[in-house]
Amino acid sequence: MKKTLLVSGANSALAKDIADYFKKKNYQLILLTRNKIKTVKSEKKTLNLNYDFKSLKQEKKLKNFISKNKIKISAVLHFNGIPDYSAINSISDEKFKKVYEVNCLSFIKIVQLVNQEILSNSVKSIVTISSVASLGGEKGISLYASSKASLNSLVKSFALELAKKKIRVNSVILGNILKGMGLNISKFLNDEQIKNLENKHPLGFGKTKDLFYLLEYLVDNERSRWVTGSNIVLDGGFSV
Repeated sequence: MKKTLLVSGANSALAKDIADYFKKKNYQLILLTRNKIKTVKSEKKTLNLNYDFKSLKQEKKLKNFISKNKIKISAVLHFNGIPDYSAINSISDEKFKKVYEVNCLSFIKIVQLVNQEILSNSVKSIVTISSVASLGGEKGISLYASSKASLNSLVKSFALELAKKKIRVNSVILGNILKGMGLNISKFLNDEQIKNLENKHPLGFGKTKDLFYLLEYLVDNERSRWVTGSNIVLDGGFSV
């Protein structure tokens, strides 16, 4: 039987690569992107839905769609996240709300969705993406780093709450890979700064395939059945 993955934040460059990988592995995919929910033309094995995690109306539509089509989702991959490069005095109420809303609240909403009967009977694994920024200090990213540190704590608490339903909750604490946010950082750094950042990774910058294999392990309920509440570091040695 084909396994079905729900991918939240599927419009990110990183998530798109991950989706392509799992399609090749014969998984069926439901890809959630921002904005209003509507079914769009989808290729084989992939269903694309526009979805706003803050909308209760759209949440109801999503649940009805899953129920009507008798979809059994086995795992959830959560990619919602935005960077922020703000020094102390440039952190505003608006920036704080936006960063925490996307980086933390969206994960809470997805877990709340999974905790409902329509999904909790089939989902066995929830995986979110954190950052090595959550493990140490760096100038100008305190807001982003603290939001990811909060995400790490949510993973541990939710893992305990959902253990009774045999739903595992984990995160990947990711170093700099040459995709998505990791690639876009070049817009904010000069060549020397980029080289210094790469040198902080003993094994160099990562590639998306480095993440593929770990995610495939974490969504496999046989291979990783005893792994929950873990913030797994995948950073090429950056945090050593």
